[in-house]
Amino acid sequence: MGAVIMGKWKSTGQYARMNKCLDIIGIILVMALIITTFMYWGKAPDIVPTHFNFKGEIDVYGSKNTLFILLPIVIIIYIGLAILSKYPQVCNYCIEITPKNKDKQYSMASTFIRIINVEMLVIFFYIQMSTAISMNSGKSLSIGFLPIALFILFGSVGFYIYKSVKFK
Repeated sequence: MGAVIMGKWKSTGQYARMNKCLDIIGIILVMALIITTFMYWGKAPDIVPTHFNFKGEIDVYGSKNTLFILLPIVIIIYIGLAILSKYPQVCNYCIEITPKNKDKQYSMASTFIRIINVEMLVIFFYIQMSTAISMNSGKSLSIGFLPIALFILFGSVGFYIYKSVKFK
């Protein structure tokens, strides 16, 4: 077994444009999350909702400073996945990577990681906005939020695995 070179991998072909779009969407979502968090924090009452149960109902309240808890978590996840998407050769694959399938598999994996990153950002953005909106209105998260979010995430994973096996 040869040594794996840990250089940055560059996507080419049909995935390159999609990857660039996903990167731009991700950056826009991170910036929007940061801006809206600070905007809502400035207008927030001293006590805000901090947790929603499985039904989407508010079940815990806390200081308005808790609005900042989600922000570093989201940023760390975003940066980690953004870096990982540039190094798909370090990921585990459900098929054997060969010189023949390497470029296709790395391209699909890099795009998949970016898609998951954007999906996670959308989910966290929705949670943060729901928290901010519920501060004044008392509204809860939609009861369909959790099943829909899980369906989207696991659907993406399943679709990626299907495509990965199909193009082995």
